[in-house]
Amino acid sequence: MHACCGAEKHGWDRLEVERYWLPPILRCFIVGENPGDTTSEYFYERPASYAQDEVAVRRALLRGLHQQGLIAEATLEGFQEGGFLFDHAIRCQLSPMIVSSERQKAMRYASRRVRNADHLSRWLSQSRVVWVMGHLASNAVANASTEFPKRRRNISMPPYPSEIARDSMFFVSEYLSWRTEAKASAFAEALKRFAQERGVFGDV
Repeated sequence: MHACCGAEKHGWDRLEVERYWLPPILRCFIVGENPGDTTSEYFYERPASYAQDEVAVRRALLRGLHQQGLIAEATLEGFQEGGFLFDHAIRCQLSPMIVSSERQKAMRYASRRVRNADHLSRWLSQSRVVWVMGHLASNAVANASTEFPKRRRNISMPPYPSEIARDSMFFVSEYLSWRTEAKASAFAEALKRFAQERGVFGDV
């Protein structure tokens, strides 16, 4: 049992993501917030129908990347083949109330639940570019990497979605949810420009 949330296994371990979903070449590591509440379907669980996918972040992300030509098809297999890997700042499935509270703290880089974000370190060091999606992800990545400065950011306003600094590997945006789903293609377009400037996805 995990002391952090009482679950026997986090979704990442239960579905053996590293074994089955790690791309052949890691081009872009995406860090989200958390996998939803205890009834939520995990990102790497294949939906019964991609056309009627109920997981907002998966639905929006896959469609947005596909619309911009960054993945060949809007499926988890297309996501993997395109060189993408997705993980969460908090791997626990938690109630929306807890996540909202932690998100507010994360805006000040004060979320205790992302204090030890060691599970991100390996992929942060291996990926060519990193998409940091939301305030909780920002707090977690800043704790895991000294290259991500702890500065207050209003990521819902321009210049975001964008890089955090000139020549940085970090691309920052709001979290993709039902509230921001309409922006998914625009986010993916901005990511495409960002990555291609760094020599990633130059074949797209």
